[in-house]
Amino acid sequence: MWCATTLAVVMGAVAPLELATLGDGATLPELVWRQAPELQAARIKVAQAEAERRKALRLPNPGLDLSVNTLPIGPLNPGDLKDPFLNVPNVSVGLSVLLELGKRGPRQEATAEAARAAALDALDQVRRKVLELEDVIGDVAAAQVRVDALAALGEDAQRLTSLQQARADKGDASELDADRARLELESTLTTLGEARELLAATLRVCADTVSTPCVPFAEVTQAQAWLGRRFEQSGAGLVGRPDLKALEAAMRSARAAQTLAARGWLPDPTVRLGYVRDQFVISGNQQNSLFVGLSMPLPIFEHGQDDAQAAGVAATSAERAREQLLASAGAQLTQLGAEVKGVETRQLRLREQSLPLARSVVQRLDAAVSRGAAPLQELLLSRRLLAELLLTATELDRTVFHLHVARARLGTSLDSISELTP
Repeated sequence: MWCATTLAVVMGAVAPLELATLGDGATLPELVWRQAPELQAARIKVAQAEAERRKALRLPNPGLDLSVNTLPIGPLNPGDLKDPFLNVPNVSVGLSVLLELGKRGPRQEATAEAARAAALDALDQVRRKVLELEDVIGDVAAAQVRVDALAALGEDAQRLTSLQQARADKGDASELDADRARLELESTLTTLGEARELLAATLRVCADTVSTPCVPFAEVTQAQAWLGRRFEQSGAGLVGRPDLKALEAAMRSARAAQTLAARGWLPDPTVRLGYVRDQFVISGNQQNSLFVGLSMPLPIFEHGQDDAQAAGVAATSAERAREQLLASAGAQLTQLGAEVKGVETRQLRLREQSLPLARSVVQRLDAAVSRGAAPLQELLLSRRLLAELLLTATELDRTVFHLHVARARLGTSLDSISELTP
C-alpha cells in the first residue's frame, strides 16, 4: 500500500520535496501519481476506461413511444360525423426494450479487461517514473557525498597550507613548499566548486522530474544510505510487471471483443408493449386495447465481421508483444546480474582495501611532514591519490545504485492498483 504524501500548498505553489524525508522511498509512487504532469493523460485514460466498464453493466434504456393515429382526411364515414379530429383518431402509448442476445457478457468482459489494462498501464508509467526519480535522487546523493569528501579534503589542505606557511615564516620550511601547499589548496577548492555546481545541476533535474523544488539531504549519511538502498524483486518475478500484466489484460479484452463482434449475426429483437385509446367507437372499434410488437434487424450485410478481424489482430499483437518483452527482460536481467557482480567486486575492494590504505599513508605522511621528517611533495601526491580514490568510490556507489535501479526497472512490480484513482 502506498503511503500518502502530504503536500503543503502555499499561495498555489507545491511545497518543496525534502529528500531527507523520503526514507526508503515508499512515498514516491503517490507523489509521482499526483504531481507528474506527463501522467495526467494516463489518469484520464483510467477514468474513461472505468466509465466504459460501469456503462457495460447497465441495461439498455427503454424507449417511450407516443403516437396519434387514424387522422381523418377526405370524406368521412359516416359523412355527418361531428368533430372528426376528436372522434376518429386513436392515441397509443408504449414502451420498447432492446433485448441483446449473447452480447452483454462479452461486452462486460471486454470493458472490464480494458479498464484493468488502462490501470495497469498507468501503474507501469508510475513505476517507470518512480525509478527515474530514484535514479535522479541517486545522482543528488552521489553529488552530496562528493561535495562532503572534497570539503573535508579542502579543510585538510587549508590546515596544511597554514602549517607550511607558519613553518616558512620561521625558516623551518621553504617558501616553495608553502606555495605548493597553497596551490594544492586552490586545486582542491576548484574541484569542490565544480562538485557544488554539479549538485545544483542534479537538484534542478530532480525538480524537473517531480515538478517541485528538491531540497538536498540534511546529512551526508542520509545520502550514503540512499545510495546503499537495494530493490527487492516481487514474488511474481518478471510476469508481475504491470506492463506485462497490462498486455495480458489487453489480450483478454481483445478476445472478448472478438467474441462480441462474432455474435453480430445474432439479431437483437426490440419488444414493444403499449396501450391504445380509440375514439372511433361509432364505427365499432374497441375503445381500450393493448398491443405487443416485435422488431429485429436483419444482419445480412454487416454482422461484425470487420470488428472481429480487427479484435483478433489486436489480441495477437498484444500476446506477441508480451512474449517479446518477457524474453528481452530475461536476457537483460542476466547481463545486468553479471555487470552488477563485477562492479560490486571493485566497489568492495576499493572500500575495504584501497581507501583505508590511502588514508593511513596520508595520516602517516602528514605527521612526518609536520615533524619535517618527510618531503611535502610525497604528502601532496598521497592526498591527490586519496582524493581520486574517494571520487572513484563515490562514482562506483552511484554506478552500482543505477545498475540496481536498472534491474528493478526490468523486474520489479508495484502490487496495488487501488491507489490509481483519478
